[in-house]
Amino acid sequence: MKLKDAEKKDAINAKIVDIVYEKGIAGVKMMDLACKVGVCPSTLYVYYKSKEDLILSIFTDLVSNHTEEFRSNLVLDIPFKLKLKKIWLQWLHFSVNNFKEMNFIQQVKQSPYMDKLPKEITEGKLQLSTDLIAEGKRQQLIKDVPNAVLFSLVESNLKQTTELILDKQLSLNEKDMDMMFTFLWDAIKR
Repeated sequence: MKLKDAEKKDAINAKIVDIVYEKGIAGVKMMDLACKVGVCPSTLYVYYKSKEDLILSIFTDLVSNHTEEFRSNLVLDIPFKLKLKKIWLQWLHFSVNNFKEMNFIQQVKQSPYMDKLPKEITEGKLQLSTDLIAEGKRQQLIKDVPNAVLFSLVESNLKQTTELILDKQLSLNEKDMDMMFTFLWDAIKR
């Protein structure tokens, strides 16, 4: 049995994120991946049992690491609007600086793989958002509408802001970010 090499696993993970960015999840072929990483196809199966295992493992790692980073940077004792803006900015910076990883996450979310993820992964990320929204509603600062509506507004604002920055129509500067956050705040505030 072959031993696992951390560098090789990182190379596999990075390459799969690139392939999904270029070709989508359907474009992932284990044989092509092996060639791009420079390993034998059988080597991939030392690290992952299948394509499904590969996709789910990388998604789980990305979401878990990202959620943990958010939790560790969350300041609890500041006003709600400022807390929301800090989280929004953190998510925006992550999205801009890791656009291929975000693309990977979004593609998995829209695929049948999403139903195969362990509940603790999807619920852990969702809980952070749910708690924040509940706080805003409790303080009567944001609209008392279904959370799905609020999540949709926040996610679409973040996605479009990211795209505008990546397309160089906006800059990741205080003026532009204040403007985009104000649009979001005006949409969700009471």
